[in-house]
Amino acid sequence: MKRVWTIISVLAVANLLALGGFVGWLKSSGRLDKDRMVRLRELFGPTIAEEKAHRDEADAKSAQELRKAEEDLKSLRPPINAADRLELSAQGEEVRRQQLASLEKQVDLLRASLARDAAEVARNRDQLTLDQSAFEAMRKRILEQEGSAQFKKTLSTLQDLKADQAKKALKEMIAMTPAPTGSASTIHSGFDLVVSYLNSMDGRSRVKIVNEFIQDDPKLAADLLERLRTRGLAFRAPEVPAK
Repeated sequence: MKRVWTIISVLAVANLLALGGFVGWLKSSGRLDKDRMVRLRELFGPTIAEEKAHRDEADAKSAQELRKAEEDLKSLRPPINAADRLELSAQGEEVRRQQLASLEKQVDLLRASLARDAAEVARNRDQLTLDQSAFEAMRKRILEQEGSAQFKKTLSTLQDLKADQAKKALKEMIAMTPAPTGSASTIHSGFDLVVSYLNSMDGRSRVKIVNEFIQDDPKLAADLLERLRTRGLAFRAPEVPAK
């Protein structure tokens, strides 16, 4: 029996020394201090049941305080009577009416803008139709002029002349204003008449005559070529082959 007590005493002392060494290691390693000891004592002091009861009591107290605050707020807010409700409703209706009026005004402005745009498009379309009709009528008259028998005779004569002689004749025509083509003609200037002849010539004759213009007056030659370019785009007539 004495031996048993001796063993128990040795084990108790060993455990105590081990616990003391563990606590000493915690302190020396910076894992345990006075504050943590206090928190551990507070943590393991109450039982789980006591801690739950304390938490439930705190929750109930918070809920009671919240209800009291809501009741105090209601007591501070004056009650709304029927007249006040009607006034608030009327104010809401007035705000909605103003919003609706603003939207209607915006719609009216948009409709007016669309109407103006539609009218502008219609005017442009009508003007385009008129311009196209005038263009086609002028084109027809010019083609008739350039397709007449007298025009072809003069054109044939110009192509039969030497290039320098044809250039001189055409240069004299340029100086004539109005062009000598009759009152019914749409060609009103000598420039237009010369461009009409150049436009209707075969390519070989036209190149020779233009070269003569370039040698004599490069600026005039450039003007004729530009008029020929724009005339060719709008009123090009079939070329008459040289005889």
